[in-house]
Amino acid sequence: MATRFAMLLTMLLACAALALPAPAMAAPVLPDAILDGPIPREYYDLRGTPRADPEKPADEIARETARADAHELACQSGAGADRWASCAALGRAYRLGEGRPQNRPVAELLMRRACDNQNSGGCYELGDLLSSRPDDADAQIGLQFFARACALGTLTGCDRQADALAWSMFGNPDPAAAEALRRDTCNRGGRAACAALAGLLLQQDRSREEQDEGRALLDRQCRGGDPVACRNAAAHWEKLIMPDTAVRYDDYIALGCDAGDAGLCRDRATRLLPYAIGSDAAQFAPAQAALDRACTLERFYCEAAESLRTVPNLIAGCDAGDQASCRQFGMLLASDQSPVRDARRALTLLAPQCDAGDAAVCGVAARLMITQWRSGDAGDPVRLEAFLRRSCEGGEPASCERLAAMLAAGDLLPQDIAAASLLYIDICETREYNYTACQFLEEMAQADPATPLTLASADYVPEPTPEEIAEAAEQAERERIENERQVREEKERACTTTTVVFEGQSYTDKLCDSVVRVLRGYAARVGEAPWQALIWRPETLTRPLTPAERVKCGGAVIRDGWILTAAHCLTEDGGVSIVKAGHRVRLGLNNPLSDEGHSYPIIRAIAHPDFKRKPLSFDIALVQYDTRRGQQGRVVISPRRIRLDPLPLDQRDLARTSRVVTYGWGETSVGTGLVPDHLRAARVRLRDRQACTADTRFEDTFRRDSLICADDTRAADGGQACSGDSGGPLITYGDADKIPTVIGVVSGGKACGTAGRPSRYTRIAHPRVTAWLRSHVPGFGSR
Repeated sequence: MATRFAMLLTMLLACAALALPAPAMAAPVLPDAILDGPIPREYYDLRGTPRADPEKPADEIARETARADAHELACQSGAGADRWASCAALGRAYRLGEGRPQNRPVAELLMRRACDNQNSGGCYELGDLLSSRPDDADAQIGLQFFARACALGTLTGCDRQADALAWSMFGNPDPAAAEALRRDTCNRGGRAACAALAGLLLQQDRSREEQDEGRALLDRQCRGGDPVACRNAAAHWEKLIMPDTAVRYDDYIALGCDAGDAGLCRDRATRLLPYAIGSDAAQFAPAQAALDRACTLERFYCEAAESLRTVPNLIAGCDAGDQASCRQFGMLLASDQSPVRDARRALTLLAPQCDAGDAAVCGVAARLMITQWRSGDAGDPVRLEAFLRRSCEGGEPASCERLAAMLAAGDLLPQDIAAASLLYIDICETREYNYTACQFLEEMAQADPATPLTLASADYVPEPTPEEIAEAAEQAERERIENERQVREEKERACTTTTVVFEGQSYTDKLCDSVVRVLRGYAARVGEAPWQALIWRPETLTRPLTPAERVKCGGAVIRDGWILTAAHCLTEDGGVSIVKAGHRVRLGLNNPLSDEGHSYPIIRAIAHPDFKRKPLSFDIALVQYDTRRGQQGRVVISPRRIRLDPLPLDQRDLARTSRVVTYGWGETSVGTGLVPDHLRAARVRLRDRQACTADTRFEDTFRRDSLICADDTRAADGGQACSGDSGGPLITYGDADKIPTVIGVVSGGKACGTAGRPSRYTRIAHPRVTAWLRSHVPGFGSR
């Protein structure tokens, strides 16, 4: 179909034109005969539109139905512009399943009528519906309706048209035309266009005059009450070295806080804290006001606001000799979540408490001692070991593991293999499997006959009898049948099919929940991928979520406080940011459905500036999480960071890159919605650059080689990456130094790679990706 469309388009472009006035930068136009097209279409993408909630509350259904009834009445019997606005609104109700059965053919009919009668909203909705389809011809038609919406005054239509011009969706890329359209849209009041234009003007290759214009634009938007512009302006000035940098930065975080950005309120509070903290409550008033403002905006910051309120009384009590106040204040100073964190002052308060026998503070004091020692301060190995032992004996597992590792390696403490072995025996035998401890003992037992013996585990069992083998086979078959039954039921629950009779004709539509998961593959060994991160949804978004529904995307830890993920993972349906919605980053876990790993709040999310959803390109992002405010689960696998690809584009032969694996917690069959209770892995085979370009059709110099294409290996543990695994790393273990290395980020694919098309991964080595990473990630490219 796409080929036929392209041929027809070539013949007709020269002689056809839309009847509507053209926007500032018009796109190539299609004749109305093509734009009208057949309805219903042969099919709609099962996942092109969010599926309506099948368990929507009755009162919400009633409100939506009443609105849709009013729109339908006005659409049928109204007059003038109001009538067609109502038809467009009714079409949207059908598309989203709000007060009407969710049915896109009927939605398209209504939107087309509205658009044909000069309703810009109908044109935009029609463009959004068609551009989400996988068929290239319909996607091209959808872009034309964005151009119509723009010409009729819908600024979001201009944004989408500018994207199309910049990304060669209308032919060759025309960044100059795209920028001109964004400028015009910004001048007409489009916030998104202003943000995009400012981003373009502030790129390093722009002239000083253009960068000044970009800064002025951000300033104007911020002072106009746009919190996103304030955050962008603050981030920009934070990186500059100019005489007024600090003043500008403080100004923008204050404006952003006033505009409703809770994170900037927190940043403002940090800047307003007094340098020397005392017991005078008045000195905390400005910072307290900023934190209270953050609390009113996002309850996540309320704990910090309350803790700051206690500081004057704690200081006064401690100064008067109250040891309980000293202890509480010391723990507050040591906490990563505290607005008054001061590690040195915390240690001066907590060390005497540990000396006096308070085992509960010894682990914290030991951690502070280690940090200061590694920072260059003089250390006291005797006292450090005593603190760690007291904490370990008091029941703190992390202190036991830290002490054992330091004794085994002779790190800060004198090496003592025997003492380390005794600690590791307890860790290996009494905790859920600890790879480091058990591996250390196994290696020592082979090398030293005096090594203490560990208890035999459940791995040591005799060979099964024929009867046991037959019984296991029968049990496996029963489990297979039960699993197939559950998958069938889940597929039914994951999709909605509606049939609507509209004006005497029947229209059927089917929508399914959107997911991308690792298909087939194998269960990863516990601790096999300690860099693996999970972006975890809050308990409630628009409705309460099940644990399986809280699995959002994957990622990989690349620096302390930073994970690499996919740009399309940064928002939920409706454009809600994962920062605003309260998502968290989880590390050090195997089973996402249980209380495992460390959990951290997200500070900010940074998409690649060239990311576009249609087509899915430069789908890569950084997520910064707050290491100071981590929460520990019941079981934690020690997290590790992973190396990013240090090789230039031409120095890695993809077709010959061996041992390539991707990981994720996604479902194992397309469309089931079932999330496994363990991390899964899949070995994949990479296509060469030419074959990938042929598949992606990213042939322009801007996007060429920005993707890696991969198929499964057809081996028993081969597999594909698909939705919920989005953002996870594509890793090679085949470099000469054998260090695991991220070469790509899971982006997407057609039917999760089951339709004969490869899965796609954003490539780390692409010049525009490496330049972006280098600007945000300290030490990028180092081994």
